[in-house]
Amino acid sequence: MRTFASAAAAGSFLLAAPSSAFTTQPRQQQSSSTALSMGLKTQIVSKVVQNPITAAVAGTALVGTAAIKVVLDRPSRTYNENSVAEEYDAWTQDGILEYYWGEHIHLGYYDEEEMKNGYKKKDFIQAKYDFIDEMMTFGGIDAEADKGAKVLDVGCGFGGTSRYLADKLGPKADVTGITLSPNQVKRGTELAEERGLSNAKFMVMNALEMDFPDNSFDI
Repeated sequence: MRTFASAAAAGSFLLAAPSSAFTTQPRQQQSSSTALSMGLKTQIVSKVVQNPITAAVAGTALVGTAAIKVVLDRPSRTYNENSVAEEYDAWTQDGILEYYWGEHIHLGYYDEEEMKNGYKKKDFIQAKYDFIDEMMTFGGIDAEADKGAKVLDVGCGFGGTSRYLADKLGPKADVTGITLSPNQVKRGTELAEERGLSNAKFMVMNALEMDFPDNSFDI
């Protein structure tokens, strides 16, 4: 490391030192003929030896710069039209999202009092259901008045919100969830069947390229 630091510092010195640093010293100040034969190289090494802290700092800076350059020059991840679906497929198959987030991949709802008392005191899962209720209110959806509604859940994940709406709006309602992930469709369907929610169904579809006929849904 010392050898590397000295070499690095020498490089820095070459870049930063003023031209006066390289002028030949008066003959009377030279201790031997060796200094004359080594010339510029000897002066640079002498500077490094006399300033070990400068040498260490310069060497560290050079190493750091080189490391940053390696990172910045590294090619970015490549993406294709199936990248998102493939990631969600993998996460769903591994059960990561379901394990950590439950059925709903969103953050939940906390009112002012709950935030004041400390949001961590509220059940994380219940906060997600409360979030859906708040979104229903915001969207003007009434559990009684919209019992026969046709609902489209865009970007449904593995269907937590879709199943909640299918249950809350009742068997006459029809809830469709769309996602890019075939594995999410499979898992969402499994959970709907386990709970007897035949009015909740899921399909693979790009939200930017939906092929439903106009006026297919009420909500």
